[in-house]
Amino acid sequence: MNTTIHNSDAAFVEDPHTINWCDIENTEIDYDNYLNEIESFFREDFENDILEEEDV
Repeated sequence: MNTTIHNSDAAFVEDPHTINWCDIENTEIDYDNYLNEIESFFREDFENDILEEEDV
């Protein structure tokens, strides 16, 4: 019969990752890039839908 040895000293020693509110407040967002990515996503999705309908 095998027994498993549990070491209670080997607890997870990970620092919890926290975000400070000042880090969020001081973040500058690149709105132009953000909007371009959204526009590209929907354009590609729209173009893919048109191509799929033509194949039917």
